[in-house]
Amino acid sequence: MSNKPFHLGITMAGAVSAGAYTAGFIDYLFEILELWEEQKSVIRKKLSNNQPLTTYEKQIPLHDVCIEALGGASAGGMVGMITALSTFSKTPPVKLPTNLKTGNILYDSWVLLDDDDKVKTFEKMLNTEDLDSSDDIPSLLNSKPIDRIADKVFNELVSKENKRERPNYISEDLRIILTLCSLRGVPFEFKFGNVSSANFPYTPGHRMSEHMIIAHFKMKYDEVADKDVYLKFDPYNEASKALLKLCTKATGAFPIGLAPRHFKDQLSTTYLKNCILRNLEIDEKDKSVIDIKINDNYFDFTDVDGGTINNEPYSEVVQVLESIIPNYDPKLPMFGTIMVDPFPNFYNQDEPGGVEDIFSPTLFQKSIWSVIPKLYTTLREQVSVKHSGSFYKDYLRLLVFPVKWEHLGVLKNHPPISCASLGGFGGFLDIEFRKHDFFLGRNNARNFFRAYFMLEHDKNNLHPLFEGLSDDALAIFKRKATNDSGVEATYFPIIPDLNFIEDKENGNTNPFSYTIEEFPKLASNYFNTIEPALKNRINNILTSEINKRFKEKWLIRNALKLVKGLITKRLTKSTIDVMKKDFKNRSMLAE
Repeated sequence: MSNKPFHLGITMAGAVSAGAYTAGFIDYLFEILELWEEQKSVIRKKLSNNQPLTTYEKQIPLHDVCIEALGGASAGGMVGMITALSTFSKTPPVKLPTNLKTGNILYDSWVLLDDDDKVKTFEKMLNTEDLDSSDDIPSLLNSKPIDRIADKVFNELVSKENKRERPNYISEDLRIILTLCSLRGVPFEFKFGNVSSANFPYTPGHRMSEHMIIAHFKMKYDEVADKDVYLKFDPYNEASKALLKLCTKATGAFPIGLAPRHFKDQLSTTYLKNCILRNLEIDEKDKSVIDIKINDNYFDFTDVDGGTINNEPYSEVVQVLESIIPNYDPKLPMFGTIMVDPFPNFYNQDEPGGVEDIFSPTLFQKSIWSVIPKLYTTLREQVSVKHSGSFYKDYLRLLVFPVKWEHLGVLKNHPPISCASLGGFGGFLDIEFRKHDFFLGRNNARNFFRAYFMLEHDKNNLHPLFEGLSDDALAIFKRKATNDSGVEATYFPIIPDLNFIEDKENGNTNPFSYTIEEFPKLASNYFNTIEPALKNRINNILTSEINKRFKEKWLIRNALKLVKGLITKRLTKSTIDVMKKDFKNRSMLAE
């Protein structure tokens, strides 16, 4: 039995409402970690007292795994924050679909959202309560339901007196890493050697603006050593709680669709400098080469969705793992990463045959009208290119993504994930979509940990994690597969799923079974039910804009009001037509 744990970092990509899938994956992971931890505690106590083990207990491996970092952007960042908060109490896994509150903050936040008995979440997002208190239009959709969900997560957190002792599978210095996108660039300068003369007294530097801000929270925060280097993770401290809550909302502030978030006197200039040094992977000895050009103590800014600029903070998670184990052994790795991505780049949710560039049917653009849209896609695609050296290091790394099989080698005849509609916003429309994806996340996690998240078990070069592994445990969990050398080898799970023992006894190990087999569909009359609310919101947005922009121009203002009704009607119809088309294309609209 190894005394050293395997260190794990988890990255969760942005996914809008498909965060329900990521939440399901994490729910299953924590279920099996908790079950394993409970059994190991019992076994170790028995062994220390020289008591015999049961047949079941002999099958349980005794090595340890410790989660060191949870990184995420947008929906992934929100899942990461909720996951970290869930470690303060023992959370029951959700094994069957329900519309009722469960006490599991992952399920209650991502599946139930802000639904109630009378009004569903998307209908509330069409409400105009956010337009009543201001002349400004914060977003196309009302973000108040998102606020209520986030507020509820923090407000219903177990009291400090009743919080649980940290489980061994969670690092005492857990890092929670969220990406933010500042619409105000952080100005900094790369300094060159100074060559001066009487006519030119200084050498200018190369000035840049950083818009990517990483909110790097640290659970074991040292008030002196970590000040302005990291951020304090303490939901029981009011200042820390306020920043945690703000960052949770900010990383998911989808541009234009949801309201932006404002940071005032929250992040210090010194923290921003340290953040940029980490982003650029500049060592301590070289940090003097950059200079942040901010005179204030704090950097104030407007934030939009962190996924806009870094949708997968994988490198940042890797850097945490590297700081724990600087000498990585590729043959006997002691750390690894999992990235959960509901919308992986290689998978086009609409066209399985490939991605079509709708803006560029040809390779050569010959007019400004073809260059302008292509320029947008160029900049957007360039943002997704990772420039950090940590991203490309050959560490143990595995990707989890939605997949639903009919049987071996044959996929289901529908998209694997239902929240992908409407650019990821579709899950807000119906709880059935979110339930489907949450449980698909759990089912995919089951298969992932039973068959893929493994290390080779080679008796001639035994991994330290498997020292002292019993023959009983090896017999129940081992898996034969071809290794990188093309030779059949024995593999053993890094995180054993103890549910597998019972499933195997009951003959219930079919990897192609799903909690929700049927793919959900939207009711045929759904768009008729939301049309009045949608029309009202569009009307209110137009009214607000007309009154604000033409406040001093009475004639134009009233002329626009005369045609406002017609514009509202056409915009409502066009919006519904686009939504209907998307659901029909996905075969997700009931007849």
